[in-house]
Amino acid sequence: MMNLFFRLFRFNILCLSFLLISCNSKEKRKSYADASEIRNVAQDDKLKESMARGEEIYNDFCINCHMPNGKGVGRTYPPLANSDYLKENQEESIRGVKYGQQGRIVVNGKVYNNAMMSMGLEDEEVADVMNYINNSWGNDYGTLITAEQVSEIKK
Repeated sequence: MMNLFFRLFRFNILCLSFLLISCNSKEKRKSYADASEIRNVAQDDKLKESMARGEEIYNDFCINCHMPNGKGVGRTYPPLANSDYLKENQEESIRGVKYGQQGRIVVNGKVYNNAMMSMGLEDEEVADVMNYINNSWGNDYGTLITAEQVSEIKK
């Protein structure tokens, strides 16, 4: 009889331990999810702030050629809105904004062969204007470009 009592006691302790462990792990998973959500919100806030600064830079330096709607001008200045080149060539696009660009490129199936001079922007300004362009006029490239990433891109 005593042996049965100890078996039931151990079984109950085992069940109780399992219950406590599983509840604790749910709390940990919840806290990990909360931390991830906080990081995503912080990243979204940084992106929004960068885009606001980037819009000002775009209006000062880019709007004359690429237009307020990002659609460019005919075959002279390529579109940034819904641009396959921009989407597929982020590093080259950053390099073009940072150092200027010349020569033949194909954007949305059209050939452009013009020059874009360097605007003399700092790395943070390049990141900001790229974040604005990457998330405007139907573009949704989502990731935050940082000044550190821009600084790594060489001519």
